[in-house]
Amino acid sequence: MEEKPDWRSESYAKAFEAHDRADFAQEFLRRNPDYRAQYARAIDAAPIARKRLAKHWGLVFRGRP
Repeated sequence: MEEKPDWRSESYAKAFEAHDRADFAQEFLRRNPDYRAQYARAIDAAPIARKRLAKHWGLVFRGRP
């Protein structure tokens, strides 16, 4: 069986240095089955459904220039 890396090691920590909180949040949502299901329902729905999705998950999007 393959040994898993020790998350406390310096080399393991260095692999994540380039990532910020937004990167980890996006990865969490991408893997979350509840978010994915809600997103699938909201994406083709009225804009209010997308606003509810964003509010429920605490998402904030910058406005377009």
